[in-house]
Amino acid sequence: MTKIYLGLSFASPILPEPPASAAGELYLDYPGLVRYLEHFYALSRNPANREALRTEQYRQLIEHHLQRADTTPFYAAAFAADPFATAEDLLARRDELLEAGYRLTRPVETDTPERIAVLHELEQQLLDANNDFALLPGQADRLQALLAALHERRHPDFDLLIHEPADLLPPGLQRLLAALEAAGDQVRYTPPAAGPTAESDLGAWQQKLAGLLDGGEQQQPAAAPRTLSGDGSLVVVRAERETHIAAYLARMVRDNAQWRPGVLMTVRNQTLDTTMLMEGLPSMGIPSTSLARPSLQVLKLVTAFLWEPVEVQRIMEFVSLVAKPLDRRLGQRLAEHLADTPGLFGARWNYAVEESFREMEARKVPANRRRRAREQYDFWFRRRRYPRDGRAPKADVRGLFVFLRNWALEAYDEDKEQTGLVVLSAQAERATELLDAQPETELSYLDVERLVRTIYQPAPTQFQPTEQGALPVAFAPASVARLPGSGQGTLERLIWWDFVETDPVYFFSRYYPPEIEYLRERGCRVSSPEQRNRLQLWQNLRPALTAGRQLLLCIPRRVDGSEVEPHALMGDLEAAFSADDLATITVDIDEAGQPTGLLSDLRLPGFRPVPIRPLDPPVPHLEIARPDALRPRKKETPSSIDDLLYYPHKWVFRHQLGLRGTPILSIASENRLRGNLGHLFVEQLLAEVAAADTPFSRGQVEHWINENADRLLRQQGAVLLEYGQEPDRVQFLLTIKKSAWTLVNYIQQNGWKVRGSEEEVEGWLETRSGQWVLGRADLVLERTAADGSLETAVVDLKWRGKTTFRNLLRNGGDIQLALYAEFLRQQGSSRVHSAYYLLRDALMLARNELAFEGADTVPAEEDHLVIQRDTLRKILATHDWRWEQLERGQVEIRCTETAPFLDDLYVDLPHDSLLAMKDDTSPFDDYRSLIGLVR
Repeated sequence: MTKIYLGLSFASPILPEPPASAAGELYLDYPGLVRYLEHFYALSRNPANREALRTEQYRQLIEHHLQRADTTPFYAAAFAADPFATAEDLLARRDELLEAGYRLTRPVETDTPERIAVLHELEQQLLDANNDFALLPGQADRLQALLAALHERRHPDFDLLIHEPADLLPPGLQRLLAALEAAGDQVRYTPPAAGPTAESDLGAWQQKLAGLLDGGEQQQPAAAPRTLSGDGSLVVVRAERETHIAAYLARMVRDNAQWRPGVLMTVRNQTLDTTMLMEGLPSMGIPSTSLARPSLQVLKLVTAFLWEPVEVQRIMEFVSLVAKPLDRRLGQRLAEHLADTPGLFGARWNYAVEESFREMEARKVPANRRRRAREQYDFWFRRRRYPRDGRAPKADVRGLFVFLRNWALEAYDEDKEQTGLVVLSAQAERATELLDAQPETELSYLDVERLVRTIYQPAPTQFQPTEQGALPVAFAPASVARLPGSGQGTLERLIWWDFVETDPVYFFSRYYPPEIEYLRERGCRVSSPEQRNRLQLWQNLRPALTAGRQLLLCIPRRVDGSEVEPHALMGDLEAAFSADDLATITVDIDEAGQPTGLLSDLRLPGFRPVPIRPLDPPVPHLEIARPDALRPRKKETPSSIDDLLYYPHKWVFRHQLGLRGTPILSIASENRLRGNLGHLFVEQLLAEVAAADTPFSRGQVEHWINENADRLLRQQGAVLLEYGQEPDRVQFLLTIKKSAWTLVNYIQQNGWKVRGSEEEVEGWLETRSGQWVLGRADLVLERTAADGSLETAVVDLKWRGKTTFRNLLRNGGDIQLALYAEFLRQQGSSRVHSAYYLLRDALMLARNELAFEGADTVPAEEDHLVIQRDTLRKILATHDWRWEQLERGQVEIRCTETAPFLDDLYVDLPHDSLLAMKDDTSPFDDYRSLIGLVR
C-alpha cells in the first residue's frame, strides 16, 4: 500500500522535514495527485505553460459564438474591450463548473441563468463536429477523464492522509477523494492537534488562536487573563528594513551553534540567504523568481522594432541590455548615440555603425562573428516598420520571436551558465505557438503588446544550491505541518521570516446568489469567497500552532524599499495582549540595544556605535608630487582652454589623467535635445541658403522646414514623433520657423554670405610656449567691406540663456568668441564681429549693430575690436599663470565653497591683467565627487 500525505501546499518543502529514508511514502498536492494517478491510467496531459494557448483557443470559440448569437451575450462589451482577458475569465468559469461536477453538456433548461446558459452554448459549439474548434485539456478536463477511468482500478492501494479539513478542500479534490474512497482506497484526515498549554508566551497565544476557526474566543472555556513574561518562546523582531533583520538573524545563527530553527519564507527572495552566506553559513538554496532578469528584458522590447514612429526609450533599453541579440560593443555605441541624439539613421548614426564594424576588423574579430553582427543589426534596424495606428503582418511578428528563440539557444550553447536564456527561448517559442493558433493575418499594436504580456512569465533562478547544514525552509504557511505517522521530528523553533501582509483578499464571488442556488440544486457547489477566506485563515494558523518551543515573527517596516503592513495575525496578537505585554517580547533592532531578559539563553549580536566621519570638504588646491608629468597637449579646443582658465581641475582630470565619466544611457534633457535639434535645422537650412542664387523669403524658410522636419526629427529627435508628443513637436516647429527666418533675415539684410556652418577654425596662441587651438564654430559669415577688405562674423548658436550670455558680453567673458575672432584674423579677415544667437527667443546678442542691424546690444564704452584684443591678452596671461601653478604642482579646485579662500590667496595678483575668476561651481563638472562636493 502506498501512503500519500496530501496537502494543498505540499508541492514545496515541508517543515518539519520528512525523514529521508521513508519508502513507499509520497508528499503530494492536488495537481500532483492528479498527475500521479494519470500515470497509471495512461492519460496524457498538456505540456507545461500552455494556458495562454488554451485561452487563445477559447477566444476564437467566443468570437464564433458572438457572431452567431441571436441576442447580445452578457460578455459582449467586455470582449470588445479586451478579448483575451474576457476569454481568460470565461474559461476559468467553465473550468470551475466542470471541476465542481456540473455538466455543461446537458441541455439548457428554461430556468437556467443567462450567464450559465452562455457557457452551455459555448460548450455545445466546442463539441459540435461541424465546427473546427479544439481546446487543450485543462485541470478540470483531466479530472473528468481521470474520474471516468478510476473504475478500472489500475493504481495500487492508497492510504491517503489529508492535511486540510474536508470542508475547506476545493470541490474537484473532494470529488476525487470521494471516488478513491468509493473504489476502496483509505482516505483519512489529520486529527486536530492536542490543545496548547499556557505555560509559555507562545502557548498563551496558541490558546488564543485555537478558537479562531471555531467562531472566536467566546466559545472557549473562560480562562484567567494572562500576561506575557518575555520567556523567549514568542518574539517579535522589528526593524525599518528587512536587511537589518537578516543581518541580526544570520549573526544569531552563526554565534549559536545549537540554535537551528526552521524558516518560513512565504515570498521567495535572496535577502536572508545572501546574508547567511556573508556570515560564512551554508546556503538555504532559495530559488528566486523575477521578471527583472536581463535575459528576459529583451522579450518585451523586441516588438518596438515593428512600429513607426520608433519608441526611442525602448530602443535605448534594448541596445543597453547585457544579454541581447546584438553585438555588445555595437550596442554600447548606439546607446551612447541615442543618449545624445535620440534618432536613427542620421549621419552620426551611420558613422557610429560603420566605425563599430571597422573596429571589429581592426581587433581581428573572426569573419563569421562580424557577419553575424551585421545580420543582427540589419534584422533589427533595417527592417520594414508599420504605422503604430495600423496593423503589422503576423508573419513579421512571428519572425521576431523565431529570431529571438534561435539566438537564445545559440547563446546558451556558447555559455551554459546563462540558464535564463533557456527560459527566454521557451517563452519565445510559446509566443510563436500562440501566433500560429490565431486566425488573424495582421495584428495591431495593442494585440502585440497583449501577446507579450500573456507569455511574459517570471524566470525562476536558484543562485546557490542547498548546502549541507543549512536551515530548513518552507515557502507556504500550510507547508508547516505536523503529520501523524510520517516520522517527522518536532518543529521546536521557527522563524517566520516575512510576517507581513502578502495574502490575496477574496471579496467577490463569480456568481450571483440565484446562480449559486441554481447550481446547488443540481449538486454543484463552487468555492465561495467565505470558504477561500476560511481556508486562508486555517493555513495561516499552521505555523503559529505547529511551532513547539519558539516562534520568531519578523516584521520590517519596508521591504525592497516599499512600505508593508504587518500580517493579519499581528492584529490578533495585539488584540490578545496589552501594549506593555507586547513590549516585553519585542526586539527593535534599529534601537541597537540588548533586549532585557529576552532570548537570554542565546548569544545575541552586540551593537557598537560607529562615529560618523564626514567626508572632507573641497580644498582650494591639490598638490601634485610629480608636476613634470603634466605636459601641454599638441592641440587644445576652445572648450578645454575654458576649463584650463577657469576650472583647472577639470582640465587635469580629463585631459591629463584621462578620467571620463561613463555616458549616462538616458535620453538627453529637454533643453539639450531642443538645442541639438535647433543646430541641426539651422545648419542644413543655411547650407541651402548658401547654395541658392537668390535670397530666401520667409515662406521659403517655412516650406523648407515643413518639407524636412520629419526627416530631421527621425534622425535626431525621434522622441518628438512619439505618441503624446504632438503638442511639444508643434511648439518646437513653430519656434524653429520663427527663429530660422529671423536668423536668415539678419544674414540677408546685412549683406552676409554663409561661409560655413559647424566650420573648423584653428589658430596659434602666443603663450610663453605657444599653443595650437582647433575649434568648430557654429556659424561663420563673410562679406566685403566698403574698402574692399574681407569682413567676417562668428555667431555662437545657443538654445536659451539671455541673461547668461548678455553678462558674458558685458564682462568680456566670451572666451570662445574671442578665440575664434583671433583665428579668423590670422586667416586674413580685417575685421571680425562676434555675437550669440538664441534660437528659442530668436534673439541676436551683440556689442553693437555694426554686423547685425536691429540686434539686441550690450553697450560698451570701447570699440568691440579693442574689447576682443583685451580679452585675448587676458586669455594669454591667465593661460601662462595657470601653467606656472601646474609647474609648481598646484591644481586649483574652484567651486562655491573654495572661492572665498582662493580670493584671499590671490589678493596680490595683478587682477586687471587676468580674466575675472568665477565664484560658483562649474555647472557641468563630472568630478564633483572627486573634489569633495558630493559627501
